[in-house]
Amino acid sequence: MDSLENLKLYYAQMDFERKKDFILKLKTDPQIAKSAPHRQFLEECILSYNAEVRERNKSAGFAPKERKMPDISPDTFAKALATLVHGEPKVAKVSLRSRLLGKWQRDPEDGDFYYKFNEDGTFETNEFEGATGEGDTLVGNFSVGADNVVLMEPHEKLRFTSLMFSQNAESLIIRLKDGLTFEYARQA
Repeated sequence: MDSLENLKLYYAQMDFERKKDFILKLKTDPQIAKSAPHRQFLEECILSYNAEVRERNKSAGFAPKERKMPDISPDTFAKALATLVHGEPKVAKVSLRSRLLGKWQRDPEDGDFYYKFNEDGTFETNEFEGATGEGDTLVGNFSVGADNVVLMEPHEKLRFTSLMFSQNAESLIIRLKDGLTFEYARQA
């Protein structure tokens, strides 16, 4: 049995609590990035894990009000992974701060979740801990520090753990604390 088949069998037998760590380790493995079948396996793991999280949330009564939890598109994930592994394409560097500016929104069919980054260093979002519905917004400050680390305050209310851009910088990919990953499109 080849290594990919062994990985599939290992993942299938794994308990839920260990799957997230397994996926995170796969994401950082340089061998995965070099192999299309392994990247496909990683994508399948992410999709099945997200489905299992949604099912567990639904069983526990935490399902959103008739909102489908979107997954990142395979094309965007592949582009983001390639950018992570190979670095940004060799084009004129645009500062991370200027790339963040503007409004970023999830698919409107999934709700009106957004992040808006303003020129004056403030941001606004309706996706934060304690949000109770439409009209709830959190306003704070952001800055881009050393090594392009995005610093946001109040950080304790934010639901995401990381963000990255697609290769063309027209999609913002945000990973939430519960392990779900969402794609936000730049709004005009």
